Amino acid sequence: MEPYEPADDMVDNNPFGEPVEQPEAQEQREEGQEEVEPAQEPGSGAEQIDLLPERTKSGKYRLLVKVTALERVGNVTSKRENPVVVFDVSTNVPTFRKSQHRKVRKTADEFRQLFKFLNGAIQESFIASLPPTYTSLGINNEEDYTQTMGRFQQWFNRICDDPLVVRNEEVAFFIESDFGSYSPISESKLPASGLRRKTLKQLSPPYDEVVELAEFRPLVKSVHWVSQDIQAKLAKVCKGRKILAQEENALGQGFVALHEDQQLYKNFGKVLTANGDIDSIMATLDLGTLHDGLEWIVRDTYVVKEALTNRHLIMRDLLQAQQTSKMRQERARKLRAKRDISPLKVDEALRQLKAATRDESELTVKLQRITANMCIEKNLWLSWFEDFLSSSIRDYTMRKIEYERKKLSLLERIRSDVRKADTKGGLSRLGREASLAKMKQDRQLSQTLDGDNWTGDVRRRSQVQFDKLSQTEFDKALNLQEPSSQRDLHDKSSLDARHAAIMLGLPTF
Repeated sequence: MEPYEPADDMVDNNPFGEPVEQPEAQEQREEGQEEVEPAQEPGSGAEQIDLLPERTKSGKYRLLVKVTALERVGNVTSKRENPVVVFDVSTNVPTFRKSQHRKVRKTADEFRQLFKFLNGAIQESFIASLPPTYTSLGINNEEDYTQTMGRFQQWFNRICDDPLVVRNEEVAFFIESDFGSYSPISESKLPASGLRRKTLKQLSPPYDEVVELAEFRPLVKSVHWVSQDIQAKLAKVCKGRKILAQEENALGQGFVALHEDQQLYKNFGKVLTANGDIDSIMATLDLGTLHDGLEWIVRDTYVVKEALTNRHLIMRDLLQAQQTSKMRQERARKLRAKRDISPLKVDEALRQLKAATRDESELTVKLQRITANMCIEKNLWLSWFEDFLSSSIRDYTMRKIEYERKKLSLLERIRSDVRKADTKGGLSRLGREASLAKMKQDRQLSQTLDGDNWTGDVRRRSQVQFDKLSQTEFDKALNLQEPSSQRDLHDKSSLDARHAAIMLGLPTF
């Protein structure tokens, strides 16, 4: 039996007492800290590896999706709101049962359920919002089919570029589930929802040390409201243009009714009617290009804005957890100062302190992870926003130019008729010649193989491009009639009936 040592009674058994460390052990620990501290600097590569392992190992897994078809079945509402997207999948992610999936069919409602889950489960990323399921061009239009299918392909590309989404097992459940039977298996929960979320959003956001994200949310919110305002104004303009087109058609029909002996009135009326049809088409194309593009931007900016709001809510939860942790530490210090300490109170205080410390640590790591990933996602989203908006504006502008040139081509059909209306007055008083050669020269179109005569720029065009400019889809409806003695005024660049059925909206250059 070991001899009794009185020094053992001096051991402090108080659980709140500060441990007494040996000087040698303390010196060794301080030396170890000095060696580790340089590797734990904020923003270092080691810290980012711990926070975002999906980003550092993103090259290991891939997910490729190719949209192949779009099916609209059922009644009109189902065709518009709930089309079926057909796509092929190739992947090496281990959560999938096989690497190749062909002709996967999913409804738009299933896409909405997947998006709702991902938006709540992956709070670190800006989940791409779903594109509109139909366009303003009409669901029976070929361009609507192509544009909607292309938007879903862009959505898949954005989703597959996010390593956090690719590694989520719910994506595998979505793709491998039967047609029309998908529902999220796991549960996702936002930091706050309903009335509590609306109330917290009314408060001023907490102090944000990351200036990059602190300035990003007001920018996204501004883009959201400005895009909505542009949408509303563009819709009013298109509505007014359609009303104008109806009045132009009525005016053209009135001129057609005037013709008795004057062929000019009939030709002029038909051209005015065709111009009214062009204005109506341009109004529809404006809605189908720029308006629909802004619609996706409005949806996406709302998702990004709400994701940044979720980060603010987590910051509030972290501040509250820090206050709770400090309060329970203070309570523990008060219990330590007492002489008579109840063991039950000590155990309860320890459990509460450990729980508060654990919650604070989890929220701290979660906020750091969200902040680090959102800084990366911010640059990616801005790049997509600039490219998509530029593409929408370019498409909108090209369609405007194309149909304005078609309108000019129609007006040039009756240029000689207008100049022959009065040989003694009108243009003849300005020194214009009324000779046959001059009329034949006036009959030539401004759009030629060498470019646009209005601009003066020499630009060589192919015969196909020239035909798209000189021939319109309204040629059969015009059916302009002229005396047989004047038909020889047409040169080699006159109309060709085989180009009368050109598809609407094809770009000219």
